Amino acid sequence: MRRFIIGTAAVLLVAGGLLISLAPDTLSMMILGVMCTIVVLGFILSLMPMLMFTNGFRTARQNVEQTLDVQSMETWIAVFRLESLFREKVLDAFFLEYKNKVEQQKEEDEIISDIEEFISEDILALQTWQGVVLQVPGVLTGLGILGTFVGLITGIQGIGFSSVEAALESISVLLGGIGTAFYTSISGVILSIVFNILNRMIWNYMLREHGLFINAFHKIVIPSAEDQIRIRDNRNMRTILQRLDRIPKQAGFSLASGGAVGEGTPAANEQALMQQIMEGMKRQEFIFYLQPRIDLNTKKYVAADALVRWNHERMGVLTPASFVPVLEKNGFITRLDTYVWERVCATIRGWIDQGVRPVPISLNLSKTDLLAMDVAAFFEGMLEKYRIPPRALELEIAKNAFIQSPGTTAEVAASLRQMGFKVVLDGFDGDYISLNMLDGVEVDALKLDLRFLQDQGLNSLQAIFEKAKKLNIEMTAEGIENTEQIANLKKAGCTVGQGYYFQKPMSIEDFESVGQ
Repeated sequence: MRRFIIGTAAVLLVAGGLLISLAPDTLSMMILGVMCTIVVLGFILSLMPMLMFTNGFRTARQNVEQTLDVQSMETWIAVFRLESLFREKVLDAFFLEYKNKVEQQKEEDEIISDIEEFISEDILALQTWQGVVLQVPGVLTGLGILGTFVGLITGIQGIGFSSVEAALESISVLLGGIGTAFYTSISGVILSIVFNILNRMIWNYMLREHGLFINAFHKIVIPSAEDQIRIRDNRNMRTILQRLDRIPKQAGFSLASGGAVGEGTPAANEQALMQQIMEGMKRQEFIFYLQPRIDLNTKKYVAADALVRWNHERMGVLTPASFVPVLEKNGFITRLDTYVWERVCATIRGWIDQGVRPVPISLNLSKTDLLAMDVAAFFEGMLEKYRIPPRALELEIAKNAFIQSPGTTAEVAASLRQMGFKVVLDGFDGDYISLNMLDGVEVDALKLDLRFLQDQGLNSLQAIFEKAKKLNIEMTAEGIENTEQIANLKKAGCTVGQGYYFQKPMSIEDFESVGQ
């Protein structure tokens, strides 16, 4: 890398020195001197840091891969114990901030932040003065043009025809001015091209190494947010099955008799769990918690999401990760969904009877629900049975339903909207391309999931919210965990959001005491 830095500096010095040595006059040399000074500053402020960052990313990737080969503990622990992962001062300082946050998140069993939040392309651009350095080629060209005018003015001012000698001298002065104009203009263009090529080449080289490091970090050290959620769900699933297997096989809790499956196997555990789920529904052990949606300006509750829980008689309140995968695998998820939906409608009816004006409650509709049943007919029946207005419910359709079954999903969404329901696309991850494709899709709002948003910079959020506004689609944010996210969301025009920063999911009783 030292050779690369020296080589880049040599190219710039040779180009500048050669042009200065060929300068036809003092004026040209002065203008070229200013140009070369700007080029040197650009090298010191931008090109050299980019080269150092490039080397840092390569070093970090090698350290991560070597740690995988030799460590005997968890990879993330081994990597985080390295005194200098990048061996580059600025990057190691960012990594220290990231490491401190990860340690805190692991203690609180939260989804681990992506390292790109701390070392992203936008941050690298700020550290290498890209906003300023990208103007250097234009400045060099502008100085060349300025030299052109100065040279021409100098030549024209020297014109005189009082005598033959004066006329010859004037021609000589004019030609000199034209020479200065031509030379400074060409020199500005040459330096501009050389600097721009080097800047773009080194920038792309750095981004390549940055991408290779991020991929290695995700693969070896800390998985992406989606992978973490899948891993945590699988871990929760294994935990509940293990706890279930340890419970004595008493009446009402015995494994299904018959068949080739033996006790203690995963399949046997799943059979027991399915049996308990069915019995739990009969005993109305399945309940729903409410996670408030907050007005970011007033901090008042404006809506809430209904989230299913299993209030098991022996194991307490269980999260969906403990039982939903088994229901999905066995084709019973729709039965649980309709059970919860009706419980929500009954609760809303109770609030209305008590004289309380309920905030809208959001219900999740999966792709399986849309394909396996007549969703519109079900909710039409709920409106008639419980006499609740459509505005009391918000129906959230998962993003994968729009992607994998666009025809059916669009038809159901249109029917629900005609009935007066607010239809929301859930799980939007900030993909700008996907947002453009929504033009014409019949939804009223999007839920932006900050956990999966790759680039949480203010500029990215502003672009997303501006596009949604043009499409006349309301957008809320979920997964809010800190004040920085709130500040950026407000600047981008977001007014409603939810997340653990405000409130975790709570029981109906707690929600009624503070929100209704």
